Amino acid sequence: MDGGSIDAESALPLGELEARITELAGHLNAAQYRWLMLIGEFDRRKGWAGAGIASCAHWLNFKCGLNLGAAREKVRVAHALHDLPRIAASMAAGALSYSKVRALTRVACAATEANLLNIALHGTAYHVETIVRLYRRAQQAAELSREQRQQSSRAVTYHFDEDGSLVLKARLPAVAGALLLKAIEAGMAQVPSTELFGKGQHEQELSFQARRADALAVVAEGYLHGTKRGGGSGDRHQVVLHVDADSFKEHSAGRCHLEDGPRVPVETARRLACDATLGFQDLDDACGVQLAA
Repeated sequence: MDGGSIDAESALPLGELEARITELAGHLNAAQYRWLMLIGEFDRRKGWAGAGIASCAHWLNFKCGLNLGAAREKVRVAHALHDLPRIAASMAAGALSYSKVRALTRVACAATEANLLNIALHGTAYHVETIVRLYRRAQQAAELSREQRQQSSRAVTYHFDEDGSLVLKARLPAVAGALLLKAIEAGMAQVPSTELFGKGQHEQELSFQARRADALAVVAEGYLHGTKRGGGSGDRHQVVLHVDADSFKEHSAGRCHLEDGPRVPVETARRLACDATLGFQDLDDACGVQLAA
């Protein structure tokens, strides 16, 4: 801005100066929304893929000069807005700043979007950040309580049916259940997909449920023999927990869930991380806790 422009702005009445500032703030919010939509589409098409570029966040760091952590947040928010139409529309109209939207997308879902949006439209960015932080702590307390219920209700029961078959029923905590499913999945690699049936020994296709049952027997046999029947290292079969990296760094409540599974408390992830491998995903700055099955 040259000296003439500064002089022109200094001549404006305070009321008009205030109006222009707030109007331009709205334009910046709307422009930021459009930019995030472009980033989200660019990432979905993997337009950043190339020699030496590991992710869209790295591309933004290289091409747009963003700090890598800030770039990861831009990508995360861009994707999150697709599932939050009301928040997205308010930002597109210039009514919500990126600071507010960044905070909202950490906790908002279809069930809570309307209430959280109302808070954001009538509160400051600091107010929104505080609400989100307290909301995450409440979620974490609920998750810890839920894990305690899972632990107290865990059980395995069985009985033998009239034909002599073993009927097994198990109720396991989420992490233990995920490990068992991974073990069964690994055991299925050792199970044939067909079997001979009847006096004529006709070959027939095994159902998925039957192959799972055979895989469970493979897992039990492998354990009793003291061997891993899946072949190779246990790291080939992993249970992955996705958890906010800041939750490890700052010991705060945050997002934590099993891959393709339910949420678990962050405290569980910290405990499991003592004997698991850790890796960072560039998409959302999340830390993956991997447990060998």
